Amino acid sequence: MTELKHIVFLTGFMGSGKSTIGPRLARKIDYDFRDLDKIIEESEGASVPEIFRTQGEAYFRESENRVLRKLSESGGRIVVALGGGTLTSEKCRNIVRDYGVLVYLQVSPQKVLERVGRNQERPMLLGPGGEVLSGVDLAARVESLLSDREKYYLNADFVVNATEMTVTECVEEIASKLKGSIE
Repeated sequence: MTELKHIVFLTGFMGSGKSTIGPRLARKIDYDFRDLDKIIEESEGASVPEIFRTQGEAYFRESENRVLRKLSESGGRIVVALGGGTLTSEKCRNIVRDYGVLVYLQVSPQKVLERVGRNQERPMLLGPGGEVLSGVDLAARVESLLSDREKYYLNADFVVNATEMTVTECVEEIASKLKGSIE
């Protein structure tokens, strides 16, 4: 018999629906919901874009690791929306593996662009000099980042193709897949 887990981690690229699906999934399975980026913002007293701008990505990733470990060790039954880049850290991947079930909300690059393409608050969608990208450059950036990260996402316990599904359909599918895996 496999060990039941007490945390459901939602992973996927920005715009995949983690922060939208997470609270509804948590209600459905009678868990609490936490958004990792929001907790980091509270802990740091600054927004994610501000942290990236003033402290850099390496600092943000260390903060992310620290907050994720503390959250995971809390012992609560929670659904956690991870940041889109959380799994790029081996430390974070190990925490997720040790404490929970990982669900990948898979979306196409086109859907990402529809959902977040005009959001200038996404630090990872900015150009190398911090400039706002658009058109072909933005599409290329999304495809490149998604390609780099998908190898981590695909190690999930469950993959849900959220490109064409409604939020309700995603929640139902995830809840169904989780049966027998969580407490």
